[in-house]
Amino acid sequence: MNITKWLLVIIILAGTIFGLYRYKTSLQETAAAQAASMPEPAAVVTAIEVASLTYQKTIKVSGEVKAYKFLILQNELAGEITRLNAASGQVVKKGQVLVELDHRNEDAQLKSAKAKLMLSQQTIDRNLKLLKHRGISKDKVDAAHAALEIAKADITIIKTAIDKKILVAPFTATVGIHTLEKGQYLGENSEVLELVGINKFTWIDFNLPQLYQELSVGSVVSIRPINQSETYEAKIIAVDPKVSRASRHLKYRAQISSSVLALKLNTLVSVIAPIAEQTTLASVPDLAIKRDALGSYVFVLEAAEEGSYRAKPVPVELGDRQGDAVMILSGVETGQLIANKGSFKLYPGMKVYLTEEATAKATDQVAVSEASTKE
Repeated sequence: MNITKWLLVIIILAGTIFGLYRYKTSLQETAAAQAASMPEPAAVVTAIEVASLTYQKTIKVSGEVKAYKFLILQNELAGEITRLNAASGQVVKKGQVLVELDHRNEDAQLKSAKAKLMLSQQTIDRNLKLLKHRGISKDKVDAAHAALEIAKADITIIKTAIDKKILVAPFTATVGIHTLEKGQYLGENSEVLELVGINKFTWIDFNLPQLYQELSVGSVVSIRPINQSETYEAKIIAVDPKVSRASRHLKYRAQISSSVLALKLNTLVSVIAPIAEQTTLASVPDLAIKRDALGSYVFVLEAAEEGSYRAKPVPVELGDRQGDAVMILSGVETGQLIANKGSFKLYPGMKVYLTEEATAKATDQVAVSEASTKE
């Protein structure tokens, strides 16, 4: 009786297991048949060839416009202004009288000194005639000679004092804004006028950290005025022989024609200077790069059947960015075809078709990368 029950239970369990197995097998066969009848997943993207880019790394620092000639004119002697020939902002020529101080006392002293000179000359002439006839001693002739020389020296001193009270322009320049008035009294060593020289070129001084390669005289840098997008080329004409002890920066002076770029003295500009040699690198659009926890990579498109491609992820080492393009230090080479628009939906080995949109071709480009620093 017990054996019959156990046999019945075993038969029921075996039938149940067999039924479940047959049901699962039929499901798998149905899924396989459906998969065989469905086409392989594919994506449609645009493609671009990896471009070749001539690249030079640069740094952007602040520069300051310097005048070829700049002078703060001072008076050595005190006096009242009797003549003012230098209006604020006026262009003055070299040798032009700018300010003349009252020198009437010196004029009177000059007349007196000239009279003494004349008398001394007459005395020496008479003494020389008397000496020929031995009518006077040699000592008196020597004393007359000395008096003559003293009179000449007095005239020179007085003329020098008069010249110091007449201030002239040492070079062609523009006069700075001032508040001088005729009749105004100036003490000794007062700052009278500021003169900014006028020339055919402009100087721009800037500093670079010593860790960068030293630029040579004749090197070209780019000048960009503040709040402007246009840049101008300038040549380095001088390099300071020493590095600043305070900042460890090296000072440079660049020169540019005033007809190309005319800026006011002390104007701040941006100076874009090369800090590395030119090199050629691969370049791809930023849109073609995928980034995740494993790093950055692009999908290289390898030719497959029937005009299709297979997506192959290739890790890349990224360099500097230039606009929408990113320089590639390693990973891909110029001319390789990579996915661009639509690359976000690709996965390794996925079948890819290209849109009818024209595939971009590799072109040679020239770019510079700007880095900023504080002096």
